[in-house]
Amino acid sequence: MVFGLLFGLLAGCAVFPSGDSTPRIERGVSSAALGDLATLDPCGLLRARRLERFGKVTRADTVSLDYCLFHLRPESGGLLQLAVGRLQDVNAAELTSDNPVRHVGGLRVVDEQPVPEHCGRRILFSDGIAMSVDVDLLSGDPAVGLCTVAGSGAEAAAESVLAGGVEHREFPSNSLARTDSCGLLPTELVHRVEGLRRAERQASPAGHRCRWGGGSIRVPSVELTLTAGEPPRRRDATAVVERTAGRRTVVDIIGDDPKVGLCAAETGHIPFGDPTSGEVEVAMLVVFLPEADGVRACEYARGLAEHVWPELPKR
Repeated sequence: MVFGLLFGLLAGCAVFPSGDSTPRIERGVSSAALGDLATLDPCGLLRARRLERFGKVTRADTVSLDYCLFHLRPESGGLLQLAVGRLQDVNAAELTSDNPVRHVGGLRVVDEQPVPEHCGRRILFSDGIAMSVDVDLLSGDPAVGLCTVAGSGAEAAAESVLAGGVEHREFPSNSLARTDSCGLLPTELVHRVEGLRRAERQASPAGHRCRWGGGSIRVPSVELTLTAGEPPRRRDATAVVERTAGRRTVVDIIGDDPKVGLCAAETGHIPFGDPTSGEVEVAMLVVFLPEADGVRACEYARGLAEHVWPELPKR
């Protein structure tokens, strides 16, 4: 689940700038075309066959409720990872001002500037919500064509939305997916964390993630994520398994350096998806304190978990 953290840390009208500085009204497709964002199945947005010309495509393990991972093995060798989903509220004018934009029906696909071993595309809805399609090189030749794959994946996902091919998951009433993450942690408690006395909460469009602070590596933050994947476990020497508010909890200083103030507290919930997969829903609290160490960050993560875990749905 920490992997998911690091990977990350319809019709409507909106006003967007044109090529010049004069605003214009552009009709397009809003995020309402996706239906209930809390139950959206991002894995259904991309048909693997659309990318088979680039190599063999397979589904990867679940690491999030909000995006789906695919692995692509080009014939030339190596391994690419494609992530589809991850809805975010964006400033449409800023996103489109310096980036190439092409239209797929009533949606816009924005080409973000690539960085070494990574290329991303954004599917922009008319109400200011964007969906990400990201491709990362896990191994092999950096010249494999990440942006070509990202562009094809984004176009395929956009076409699925326009064709009404959006799929949704069915969750039981006590699922974390149906829980408002921001409603689990009062902001006044977060204000007790060092550097976050005036932080305001920011909710993700689907409601699975709530963040206070952040925005840069110099700004403290607290993030509560309701996600899914393998059950929480000890991954390194800094991790400990303990009982917090009656729940089995894994507390772990993230990264290789305990001097860095980054810590996660995770607890498992009910089974997720195919019962034979062994995957579960997971609640994860992450505390980042740039001026402190991992031990201090974990103290806050434990304290916040004491308040959040009792508010989770009953198993």
